Parts: sequence; C-alpha cells; structure tokens
Amino acid sequence: MINDEYQETDPQTDSAPDVYALVVGVGGAGGNVVNMIATSPCRGVRYVALDSDFLNLKRIQNCETIQLGQKTLHGMGSGSNQEIARTVAETEKETLSKLVKGCFVLFLVTGLGGGIGGGVSPVLARIAAESGVFVVALTIYPFDCEGTDRLMNARLGQDQVLKQSHLVISLPNQLLTLKTEKDANFIDLYVKSNQMIAHAVESLWLNLYNPSILPLDMGVLRNVFSCGKNASAGRMAIASAAGDGRIECIWQEFLRHPWLDFGEILRKAGRILAIFNVGDDFKNKEMDDFRSRLNSENPDVEVLIGVSKDSRFRQGEISMVLIATPNRTVRASHKKDNKALNANEIPEPAEIVGSLPERPVSKEPPPAPELDPDQFVRKGGRWGKLGYGDPNQGLLDLQVISYGRFDRCEKTYFEGQQLDVPTYIRMKCELR
Repeated sequence: MINDEYQETDPQTDSAPDVYALVVGVGGAGGNVVNMIATSPCRGVRYVALDSDFLNLKRIQNCETIQLGQKTLHGMGSGSNQEIARTVAETEKETLSKLVKGCFVLFLVTGLGGGIGGGVSPVLARIAAESGVFVVALTIYPFDCEGTDRLMNARLGQDQVLKQSHLVISLPNQLLTLKTEKDANFIDLYVKSNQMIAHAVESLWLNLYNPSILPLDMGVLRNVFSCGKNASAGRMAIASAAGDGRIECIWQEFLRHPWLDFGEILRKAGRILAIFNVGDDFKNKEMDDFRSRLNSENPDVEVLIGVSKDSRFRQGEISMVLIATPNRTVRASHKKDNKALNANEIPEPAEIVGSLPERPVSKEPPPAPELDPDQFVRKGGRWGKLGYGDPNQGLLDLQVISYGRFDRCEKTYFEGQQLDVPTYIRMKCELR
C-alpha cells in the first residue's frame, strides 16, 4: 500500500487463487490510482487498468492493462462523452465478463469527470453484480477548477454507478483543499487522495481475506448493502494514531476530516463500517470507547466493526478506515392500542381517505363568555386586551337582512350583535 507509515511488502501470489479481489481502475484517473496502488500489492489481489486511450495505458507500468474500443475509438478517448463510452462497454461485454469471472470482490476505482469512467463503470459493475460479485465502487470527483462540464459528468456518472453497485464511496477531491494550505501543491493533493484509496482497499480486503481478530462477514455485507439500493453515495475517512489516548486522537481526526464534512456525515449517517488495523496491544475497551463516542453523536446509527492485525505496525500504532453511508435500517414501529391509551396520551393521527363530511350548522349558538371587569378598565394608558369599552372605537350601524351564502355558517354573537359580518357586506357590496 502507498502510505508513508508503512513499508512496502513483496508481492505474494497464490498457486490456485480460487478466491481473490479484483481492483480495476477505469479511465485515466482510475488507471493512475490503481497503478499507484499496485506498486505495493496485496496477497490475493489482481490489479487491472481499463481505458480506451492507448497513450494512457502506455504509462501504466505496475498492473495489467486492457484497451477497450480499439475498432471504434482507434486508441483514443471518448471525448468526455459517456454515451459513446457506454456503447463501447456494451460491445465489450464478453471481455468484461471474462475479467470478473471467479472474482470475490470488485473494487471499482473510477474518475467521473470524463467519459470512459462514467460510461464504462456502470456496465462493468452490472456485469460483476449479475455474476455474484460484491461490488465496491470508489468514485473520484474532479476539482472545481477542472470546470463545470466535468462536474456535471461526474454527477451523471455517479447516478448510474449507484444503480449497479453494492457499496458506493464518493471521494470529492475538492474537499481535500479545505484541509491544506492555500498554496498546496496540486500533485500532492492527488497523491494524498490515492493513498487514502489504497489504504481503504487494502484494509477492507485484508479483513475479509486474511485471518482477522474480528472479521467482517461477507454474507452480512451482502444483506446490509443491497445492490442497486443506494439512494446516495457514502463517504470515507482514514485516521492513524499511536500511544496513549489514540482512540481520542482518531475520533478528533474524523471530526475534522473534510471528506466527512467535518463530522456532519457522522451525525447523519444511517450505517457506519469501521475497520481497525492494529498491532499486538489492541484492547477491547478501545473498540467500546470508539462505539460509545459514535453513539453519543449519533445514537441511532448501525455500526459494523472489523478488526485486523497487521504485523507491520510498531508498538502502540493503530489505524482505522471509516465508511459512513446514509442508508438506515428501518425498525418496525411499536403500534399502540388506542383503547389502552392513558388520559394524557395523544393518539397518532389517523389517515383520512376521501372528502370530509360537511359540518352541520349550529342552530343554537353558545352564549358569549362573560367578560372580566378588568377588561373594561383602562390600565397604563391602554385599554383592555379585547378593546371593549374603548370610546375611540366607533359602532357600525348595520342593517343586513341576508348574508347570502354565509347564512349557513355558524354565527358568533356578543350582547345580541353578530360579530362575524363580512367586510364587503358592511360596505354594502351586492352578492351575486
């Protein structure tokens, strides 16, 4: 994995890899990320870059490459046209089906600003999901400075990826600029983004594939993250710490992380997947401490936790990958018996179907309430709250025989006088 705090490990391969993960980078951005991840390969993982641009693929040195649309695009890109890219992917269905055959988990890394990423990724995700592969899509949003056209392509592409994947993680590069200096190096931001993606892929796969302290169950993940049921993409963050108080340091880092909207995503998330990478000194109390901090911010969140031991960690080191999704498990509400309601309880409102029945006209209006004597007494230069007895309030001499349609309304009387006479009747306007 590409990360300053880790050392590279020699690539390890299985003689008969019946179960393996496939990390595919689609398009220029996705291919560059996977090429960087593959410099420090994980055991049981295959790395592939997909693109139609021959020059982009020629730069890939650390992983396999597959060129799409050779006959139609002739070694060039799709010109940021997702429809052209989608057509190319459909014509290459056989190639994509062979690619995902026998795969256990597909990590689909794609940049959504252009055409190949947004056009090919949904097709590949659909083919993989139909083959029984668990699809985790990591979608990279462009920087704002790259233009509104690329941002629009990203939104359209992600909508399509959401419909075909089990778990979608959105990685907005623009948010990384909120945590860096104003004069931050543009290339350094890309490297930092790639490092986080590499760390996430490695942590999730190692917890599933290698013997773990607390492994994630693939059956549970499939039930929790249903394919095509994503209303919106989740967010991811990574934090590391060492020594005393490391859980507190990691928690504070998550609250300051731009990809989590500075903690707002944690408070609104419906489900959180937390993967601990630890050494020999990890304690169960630390996991409980993290869960209690999370529940204090979001008591209704559903939490899935995995713990993996990493021999490369020095004493006291710990790292954590957190994936927050908006999906929330709907629990069955407890239905109360209206007959058993207490006197102080308010029953839930019933749904009304159809039009309401017409309210009958009151033949005997209730008598006017008696007024308190204080309402006729002037206090502090002001008359009583109802204004009765105010000499400045003139009396209207109304002689109304019929109120037209308002004859059917319930009347309000005070001292024998009806009060609710419509204004246009007082002004002697004719009713028609």
